Amino acid sequence: MTSEEMQRAMDFIVEQQAQSTAKIDALAEAQTRNTEGIGALLSIAEIHEREINTLSHQVSSLSRDIATLGESTRATDGRLNALINVVERQISEGRNGKP
Repeated sequence: MTSEEMQRAMDFIVEQQAQSTAKIDALAEAQTRNTEGIGALLSIAEIHEREINTLSHQVSSLSRDIATLGESTRATDGRLNALINVVERQISEGRNGKP
């Protein structure tokens, strides 16, 4: 191998090494960006999990409130029906059944 061929071979090796180094640097940079992106997504997922838990508790509370309201409404309906019956009986008896 002549010195010129040797120089070309060394230049080729140096160029290949430079290209490899540039590719490795680019991959390392992409990996850093990906890691940061994954961290950001994890933070967002944690925020959403807290929001879902909060909403779930609120829905449970609202369900209990609605059930309580339904019970209260049924009790009120019962009392109102009893009052209506008393008033109708009083009206009927007060006129001796005559219009």
